[in-house]
Amino acid sequence: MHGSIPLNERERAIIDHPYYQRLRFISQLGFSSLVYPGATHNRFSHGLGVMHLAGRIFDQIVSNSPEVLGRLEAAGALTYCRQIIRFAGLLHDIGHPPFSHSFETLLPRRGAVPLPADWYGRPEPEAQASHEDYSVALVHALASEPGGPLSMEEARDIGGLIHDAVLPSPGLSGLGAAAELNIFPLMKQIISGEIDADRMDYLRRDAYFAGVAYGYFDLDRLVSALSCVSTPGGLVMALEQNALYTYENFLMTRFHMAMQVYLHKTVLIFEHFLHRAVESGEIECHLERDLEQFLGAREDTIMAKLHAAREHCWASRIVNRRPFSRLVRLGEDGSHGEREPMLKALADAGIETVHIREERRLSNLGTGQEGEGYAIQVREEHLGRSGLRPLHEVSVLLERYNQIFVIENIYCSPRDYQRGIEVLRALAD
Repeated sequence: MHGSIPLNERERAIIDHPYYQRLRFISQLGFSSLVYPGATHNRFSHGLGVMHLAGRIFDQIVSNSPEVLGRLEAAGALTYCRQIIRFAGLLHDIGHPPFSHSFETLLPRRGAVPLPADWYGRPEPEAQASHEDYSVALVHALASEPGGPLSMEEARDIGGLIHDAVLPSPGLSGLGAAAELNIFPLMKQIISGEIDADRMDYLRRDAYFAGVAYGYFDLDRLVSALSCVSTPGGLVMALEQNALYTYENFLMTRFHMAMQVYLHKTVLIFEHFLHRAVESGEIECHLERDLEQFLGAREDTIMAKLHAAREHCWASRIVNRRPFSRLVRLGEDGSHGEREPMLKALADAGIETVHIREERRLSNLGTGQEGEGYAIQVREEHLGRSGLRPLHEVSVLLERYNQIFVIENIYCSPRDYQRGIEVLRALAD
């Protein structure tokens, strides 16, 4: 995807570590390969790509913003920040469970994960753990090893970049002395913002391996148009006005990939089968004990359990690739008025159904307020005067697509499909 990627010895040590090597056994797109046969790529290669792009974006911003970053460069701080950016890109998905996002709702509560609670602004031990929590736990474990590849301060700064609830170290948050030179918001945007290295890599990578055209955008133009500006809250990313259409193409790419690949109707039903196989006890997959148990939960081990349980209902549907058929897709506006009568009519007819509802937010920029990410600024030129405006005020498409999209499907067994269609037609009439 990116050609040769240079590594230093510390990065190589992390890549060679068993924690990172495990990602060779975690697919990037979970069950998507059952729809798109080429989509068998893994989180291992994605992490390498994000590391490379994060460093490239950082270098471009430094090159385009000498007047803003000069003081930090003079103090030698940018060398540290660049290394942390690359580490964070490499490690941002190290805590992904098997089948990627498909398995995430089966993770235990946050309090069951060996996390450094003092890193969290709000620990919330009863909240469900996410793959970001496991990433933080593994990064902390890397720093805890005698002679490990990371210092504890570096590990905390990496954790702050990959998890919204983790606070960076006082050393990183205090760089630049003045609040308006706080570089952490900019670093955060590069790893997990509206125009970030993660999306830049996975969109092109997923489109390539899935064999679809939706994921292509002008990466070189988008990166070259990035710089940074100083705001009262710290340094934030800026985009040239004449690259606005490049960004909007990037935004539309995310929407099309979500609708056509990530939320494909067949992928969603197989995710449901996996959840039912675990919840019904057809296969055991408990992750509450320690990190070693989590690390042992790879896709090959889960598939072995599913094959062993293939005589059971849910496991057999995965192993033998027997998806349910989608009877109807309900409205994207989230209306539910027709759902309950449909489900009742189908149940009265003796038809087994599965109802799946997925909600996804396309953009995490919002208004730049708390919980919605830092606001990217657009450099505008008008009548010889330059100015800055938040991206969400400039981009019409961002305003249109900055919402929660709802995908809601009703499925049934293929043998009941025709009868189900007849029942729903009768209901509609």
